[in-house]
Amino acid sequence: MGFNRDLQPTAAIRGHLQFTHSGLVTATYFITALGYGLRNAADKFDVKLAHHALINNLPNGSLLLGIQARQNTLDVLSKMVEGVDLDECVDYADEVFASYERVRAISPQTRIYLISIPVGTASTSGISALSRMWRGSTTTIDATAVSRAELDSYEEEANEILSRIGGDFEPVPVPAAMFQWLWEHYLARGAVGDPVAPTRAGALDDATAAVFKSAALDEGARADSQRRVRPSFVPVIKVVQPDTGYRPSYQAMLTPRSFPYSGMAFPGGSEFLNVIDGLGGAVTVDWGMRISTKPADQVLKSNEVNLRRLGEQMDQRDQEVSFAQNTLMSKAQMLGEYNQHFEVNGGESEVSFTTVIAVGGPSHDETMDAVNTLRRRYKRFQVEMVTPVGAQVDLWSLLVPGSPPRRAFDDFAHIVPSDMWAGFVPFTTSQIGDDSGPVIGLNLLSGHFEPIHFGIMEAALHDLSASFAVTGELGSGKSYFLKLMAVLVHDMGGQFLAIDRSQVGEWEHFASAIDDAVVIDLANPSVSLDPLRLFDPRVAGERALDSVLPLLDLSPTSGTGAVISNLLSPKGIAEHHITSLLDLYRVVCRLRDEPGALDEYSDLASRLGTIVERVPVLFDPSLAPIRLDAAATVVRSHKLALPTAEELTTPHLYNRLPLTKRLGTALYELVGVTAREAFLSDNGRFGLLVGDEAHHFTQTQVGASVTSDFSRDGRKHLAAIGLASHDPATDFQGAAHNLIPNRFVFRQRDETLARNSLEWLGVDLEEAPYLLQALREETSPPVGAGRQVPEERRGEMFMRDALSRIGRGKVLGPARTDRAEAITSTPSVAPRTARREPEVIR
Repeated sequence: MGFNRDLQPTAAIRGHLQFTHSGLVTATYFITALGYGLRNAADKFDVKLAHHALINNLPNGSLLLGIQARQNTLDVLSKMVEGVDLDECVDYADEVFASYERVRAISPQTRIYLISIPVGTASTSGISALSRMWRGSTTTIDATAVSRAELDSYEEEANEILSRIGGDFEPVPVPAAMFQWLWEHYLARGAVGDPVAPTRAGALDDATAAVFKSAALDEGARADSQRRVRPSFVPVIKVVQPDTGYRPSYQAMLTPRSFPYSGMAFPGGSEFLNVIDGLGGAVTVDWGMRISTKPADQVLKSNEVNLRRLGEQMDQRDQEVSFAQNTLMSKAQMLGEYNQHFEVNGGESEVSFTTVIAVGGPSHDETMDAVNTLRRRYKRFQVEMVTPVGAQVDLWSLLVPGSPPRRAFDDFAHIVPSDMWAGFVPFTTSQIGDDSGPVIGLNLLSGHFEPIHFGIMEAALHDLSASFAVTGELGSGKSYFLKLMAVLVHDMGGQFLAIDRSQVGEWEHFASAIDDAVVIDLANPSVSLDPLRLFDPRVAGERALDSVLPLLDLSPTSGTGAVISNLLSPKGIAEHHITSLLDLYRVVCRLRDEPGALDEYSDLASRLGTIVERVPVLFDPSLAPIRLDAAATVVRSHKLALPTAEELTTPHLYNRLPLTKRLGTALYELVGVTAREAFLSDNGRFGLLVGDEAHHFTQTQVGASVTSDFSRDGRKHLAAIGLASHDPATDFQGAAHNLIPNRFVFRQRDETLARNSLEWLGVDLEEAPYLLQALREETSPPVGAGRQVPEERRGEMFMRDALSRIGRGKVLGPARTDRAEAITSTPSVAPRTARREPEVIR
């Protein structure tokens, strides 16, 4: 049981170039996996085409890797604080500090994708000198014996290969220390000492070379047995690092023995590497694939030779009565179909590939349990996985870049056309969310529990909209999520305005935990929403018309509508000295009383007279105009009568709306317009408008304009809108459907609403009908006699991010205890005496 130097082939490293003892020179790159997840079939075929271009242009002997590793907790926290001044945002600093223990307890993981391609061979004299120097020391040295011209030639060869592959996978050269990290990960796979993933940019740039630790690979784990057992009988490797003091790693290598005879349908049936994710426990599962290709013309020539041999065998047995004749006939038919595939598809190639799935854990039992679980999973896909006894170390070495070919590589190789291989789509990811920003939840689709970052305040820097929309049934978590986003915006130095329609005042109660919070009650106000007093005189008349015309049931082209339009034009406002809606009413009454006045003035005065006394928030000159300069503003509209979505969208019902509902709609819209004017201005502060009644922002002309402006221009002015609804098919139309990129779907048990929600999300239910059941029955499901959702299942949802990637996650909520209590509790169950009361303006 000794350390075999042949398992580590590296003689020297220069950046991402690796020089091996055999003389081979390889170039290794990080690969950006392509978004996959729950995207529709058309998008998945695009991913397959990218893999087809990849495999057809990779040189023989290339190595593809998918490495699972723990995420560094500090890397996660550093992504949370990108672009945030923690000295100014003390509340957010407390949130990030509180997130440390939570992230560490979750122990999120990720998968790093690499590709290692041969780019040439080193000169004999140079590499032999390097080999001699290496054999005299266990430390890898710089490739100083290689000339600058040779290094340039290797770089040119690598760049030529990458150019043929294309830029879909965005290859990035690895630093020299990546080879050391990879080796240490292999030695400690799944056990104590397994290094965290270098996911943060520059995490390994401080090293200029690799130093490889020694270890003993005990095939069969003979040291654990009281009696000596032949290693060929035990398909496990015990990896011991005597110099580190870490406990050993127990590893097993799986490889496919056979794939389904009838083929693997794409998409949905060919992505066999996705099966390894989500095992849970302490095990780590990596995969590696070595490939070589043969062009179509060589395949056709080889097929002719093989067909001729089959013909000779059939002639020799034509008089024989046995099953062999039928077997030969079947082989000839299969060879004919295989040959026709290459004749029809001129751009095809033949791929020979050997796949190894490496499972590592802290104990023999845990590793073998994971191996058996994988076998059962693969059996459902008709893929037979084996752990070849006696070949474990050879297969273990397949994942080491630069390893020379071994017999086991050929013994377990498979041959398929490149089109079929591309259906494996090994370089894919289920990642959702942004690259940085606060952590709002965990990714459930990938099985690695990666944090979901939502950089709502950083989206503008990436030319993306930060607006979001939420749907789900009552009690599914919509309001919780809206409050989570509002408090995060506040803590990061932004401001928000939320319209509170709840009778218990849940947003008012939530505001009690927010510094500098203002609560406004529209039913008994001491602030004014008079647009003529709120807005700049250049646009005040237009804003007033948008609110007053529907309120008075007037068309802008009618006689009375034309009269008020003229009065509220810049010329009319200046001529009649109109500075408020009350001034407008007085001017109309004066013009009505003049001799020979038009009947339209009398009509307009009558219409205005019906609301002057009823709506002090618009007509009381003693009220100060509302100012949205507070960090948090909650507008209570629970006493306003508002129309339903059906009343807004059905013409005859809208025409019969009572005055109280018209008043409510006008005030609701004015709040949105006021937020638009305040937040869509370059004041240097991020502004979020939150509306839990989406149809009031999407189904009226003014509301749709507000939604559109926030969605289109919010990224230019550091602003966003957050909307929630029960039925996206009705409420999320127009701008809310086309322009809001970030979408969240919580539990929806009604079949029609669930179907509407998933289609709004972008899911094709004809391709993935199982997702309908997943949303209705497997998303935060209520259980037990009380039909309560278990704590660990709360907040589950489907998500579509700004890049149109669709996945499944779980909302976490604030890490700070006080923030979590403020979001979760309601006034009816949590006393407010212990918290600072917000300023209430009534």
